[in-house]
Amino acid sequence: MVPLPVLPVLAAAALAAALLAPAALRGQEAARAREDDIAVIVNAGVAVAAVDDNEARRIFLLRQRFWPGGRRIAPVNLPASSPLRRDFSVKLLGRTVKELSDYWNDLYFHGTEPPPVLDSEKAVILYVSRTDGAIGYVRAGTLKAAADRDSVKVVLTVVP
Repeated sequence: MVPLPVLPVLAAAALAAALLAPAALRGQEAARAREDDIAVIVNAGVAVAAVDDNEARRIFLLRQRFWPGGRRIAPVNLPASSPLRRDFSVKLLGRTVKELSDYWNDLYFHGTEPPPVLDSEKAVILYVSRTDGAIGYVRAGTLKAAADRDSVKVVLTVVP
């Protein structure tokens, strides 16, 4: 038989273990989800620490062309077939890839070139790291593993 004063301690320990186990599991899920987050990155020389959703939307739709201070913004895109581009387009830009294709066609007809398209996230990181004023997007996990990650900085994180 367990002495009476020990029972409240055992009950408290059992309750704490029950409450902490789901929190630990949620923490593991959050860590995994962060790998899938979309990191909006800029060249390390860009003099901004962060952009909000609205500013990023204006930049990627070519409605904002210059950084504060006058440096030209150089956005870059992934191929229309990329699942990451689909996630980015819907979540941040509020449009499907098809809707954006129509948007770019209309802009092109009026004399505006769409952002260049690069084949991979690694190419985006390399482009942004080497291009003055550049901005692009990659998965956070891809950026974490990239050799050029110190030449770029994350200014916005988008949860897909």
